[in-house]
Amino acid sequence: MIAWLRLAFGNLRVNRRRTAITLLSVAVGVGGLVFLWAFIDGINAQMINNMTGYVTGDLKVHQRGFHDDREMNIALAERWNLTEEVSAVAGVAATTPRVTGHALASREDQSRALQVIGVDSATESRVTRLDRSIVRGRYLERGNEILVGVDAAGALDVSPGDELVLVVQASDGSIGADRFEVVGVFETGIKRIDGFVAQMPLAAAQSLYAFQGRFTEIAARVQDADRLDEVVGTVGNQLRDRNVEVLGWPALMPSLVQMVAFHDAVAYIVIFVVFVVVAAGIV
Repeated sequence: MIAWLRLAFGNLRVNRRRTAITLLSVAVGVGGLVFLWAFIDGINAQMINNMTGYVTGDLKVHQRGFHDDREMNIALAERWNLTEEVSAVAGVAATTPRVTGHALASREDQSRALQVIGVDSATESRVTRLDRSIVRGRYLERGNEILVGVDAAGALDVSPGDELVLVVQASDGSIGADRFEVVGVFETGIKRIDGFVAQMPLAAAQSLYAFQGRFTEIAARVQDADRLDEVVGTVGNQLRDRNVEVLGWPALMPSLVQMVAFHDAVAYIVIFVVFVVVAAGIV
């Protein structure tokens, strides 16, 4: 073994220039691979954090069938006290009830389809951070108020203090409509959210959609994102006697999972190419 080491170091000293170039190639190659992997991993983590942090939360509880069919009559009854039950599960940091639906928002001759989320302003900020992205106006308090994204506000030509008319199909099949005051405009930097998501107080959404005493979902934030699957399983076991489904963000947003997988595949390909180039240079 000693003889082999002596022979190896002897060869390195024979041509010090070649040795330095080889070591530099290895160092640059390894450094590039580490940077690339960290860069891709950072992009993936930021995408997940943005979508779960601004809108969905880490997991949701629905009445079974709501996620697939999106029918508003598939609902959770407020009297079931599921929000408190989910909050008590180990690993769950915070929960909030919601009513989620769609609406046609209009002002004068401008109109736009929006995803409307009725939220409890007292608990929503523990699960998502849309309230910390307001660039004009304020967050929701009570009554017929609405918070819209900067792109939606531009398309509808509204500012805090203006009114929007919302028309929806209520849970009983009737047409619901009402006026809402724009109290705030948020900006997340994500076109899908800034252009097509709006929030209003939970009670106002329940009235608009004829949804009194019911929720479409309970959103939750977990204490440790790496243990999401474990927490989803625990919540599911806790509610196994209820006719509900518990879904983590990968099940809620399969397109995001596909995007993360695509980024990982690109990273593997680039890493392989760089490795081959560095190896060829050494040989």
